Amino acid sequence: MKIILTILRLNIIFLLCVFITSCSSFGWLKFWENDEEIEVPALLQDFKQSIVIKDLWSAKLGKYDILGRLTPSFSVDKIFFVNSEGSVFAFEADTGKNIWIKETGDIVSGGIESRFKRLIYGTLDGEVVVLDQESGQEIWRSQVTSEILSSPLTDGSVVAVQASDDSVTGFDLRTGKRKWVHQSITPSLSLRGTATPVFAQGFIFTGFANGMVAMIYPDSGAIRLEIPVTLNEGTSELERIIDIDGKSIISNDILVSASYQGDITAIDLQEGRPIWKEKISTTKDLVEARSRVVVIDDKDLIKGFGLSTGVIMWQQDGLKLRELSSPINVRGNIAIGDYEGYLHILDSSDGSFAARKKLSKNPIIEITSEGDKLAVLDNSGRLFFLSIQ
Repeated sequence: MKIILTILRLNIIFLLCVFITSCSSFGWLKFWENDEEIEVPALLQDFKQSIVIKDLWSAKLGKYDILGRLTPSFSVDKIFFVNSEGSVFAFEADTGKNIWIKETGDIVSGGIESRFKRLIYGTLDGEVVVLDQESGQEIWRSQVTSEILSSPLTDGSVVAVQASDDSVTGFDLRTGKRKWVHQSITPSLSLRGTATPVFAQGFIFTGFANGMVAMIYPDSGAIRLEIPVTLNEGTSELERIIDIDGKSIISNDILVSASYQGDITAIDLQEGRPIWKEKISTTKDLVEARSRVVVIDDKDLIKGFGLSTGVIMWQQDGLKLRELSSPINVRGNIAIGDYEGYLHILDSSDGSFAARKKLSKNPIIEITSEGDKLAVLDNSGRLFFLSIQ
């Protein structure tokens, strides 16, 4: 009898040990686990680099608060930047030599545009400010109806400024006189941010928080075309947020724009109708390279669509959830920054990795390119100037 009891005790102990050590195999019971799988950022994988990223120079540009979008801007042999505290910097692009610094005292939330011997930026108070490129001297400032969260742009005649209330205002570049205002219908709930207007083919193109994209005459503000990129079909206020906050692209008489919780849509500008559409959610700029439209979705999956067909030519999952910057075209390749301070170069033809470089211990937030040069900004306010070879 004692032998039988001992054997029973040993069996019970054995079964308990098996249960405890293998409890993970009972995960389907969901007694203690969360139903929702936790996703983590992708781990970077090694690859053979086909492009060399060369350091040229870097500079600390003061405190950086993310109030809106502040991007470096090239102009011939110079590069300009304005930080959120209103310090405007002018550098020689080749050497990194600081030419001048202008302390404006403005709280800057949108900028900087450097064209036609002018520097243009926008403020949190809704002011558009224009400076002389050579000296930094203020030429004029004018008021819009709300805060400016993206860079004003100019075609040499008109300065186009988009404000957070979805108004677009046109100013005379020379005098600062307001020429027109276009006001889009703003939904009751939207993201904090705006699209950046684009000058192309003699028009201004931009998107709005209601999911519409517009083609505007720059001299009068009249609408040539306004069409939905996505439709407001959500059942709740949150699901109905369909802002267009990134730059659209215009190529070969095709306008491509994308929205948050909506679609990426290509529109034939000659006929004024959509030619293809795919579901996607993004707030980042679109970029076109080698007839590919490259978009980064809200999980940082990078997709390359055929410009004229909308066919997904490739998808790159290797940077998933790495808090990517907007992509930029650099000599037909795609440059992207991530939250660990890495700069990645992708081959736009197939989405494969071509180069990678660790620049900073801080997230990369903005990239600008000119030829084979890149100006890269991290969220501590450090500017890196690079070339690719």
